[in-house]
Amino acid sequence: MIDYGMFLMPVHDPAKPPGQCYDEDMELLVRSEELGFSEFWIGEHHSSSYENIVMPEIFIGKALGLTSRMRLGAAPVCLPYHHPAHVAGRLAFLDHLSHGRLNICFGPGAIPTDLEMFGIRPEDSGAMVGEAIQMIMTLWTTDPPYDINGRFWQVHVGREVREDLGVGVYLKPLQKPHPPLSVP
Repeated sequence: MIDYGMFLMPVHDPAKPPGQCYDEDMELLVRSEELGFSEFWIGEHHSSSYENIVMPEIFIGKALGLTSRMRLGAAPVCLPYHHPAHVAGRLAFLDHLSHGRLNICFGPGAIPTDLEMFGIRPEDSGAMVGEAIQMIMTLWTTDPPYDINGRFWQVHVGREVREDLGVGVYLKPLQKPHPPLSVP
């Protein structure tokens, strides 16, 4: 049996209201599952009128209630735009919400104005992806205390950890050691 997946590169008509475009994207996703597709990927872009899904995790969250079998993933989560601890937490949360149907793709992003918007030098984006992935994997596979010092980000949790109260404990993904991961 062959599995088929779909990557939604949402080329929206800028003349249409964004809500209508998102509804059409969701209809495509639901129809894809009905047709037997095994996975569906959603891009992340911030400064394009044609591809304006700024947080694919929210799109995936809605899709979880409309699908039951298909694996869902953001492709990519543009790591230079987000603190790694935030990415790790929200994807672990989404993995639990999806009951293990989450796929992950990490990357630098591709639209130059997105980098410009976030004040990121293009020559740093690749190194930022590598650093962020290392931090995310550390948060997902180890327990605090954390004393992670990178060139672009830091994660420090230790002084205030109270395991007896559940404070300072970081959410791990449902899938072990983490959801299926790809990097373009």
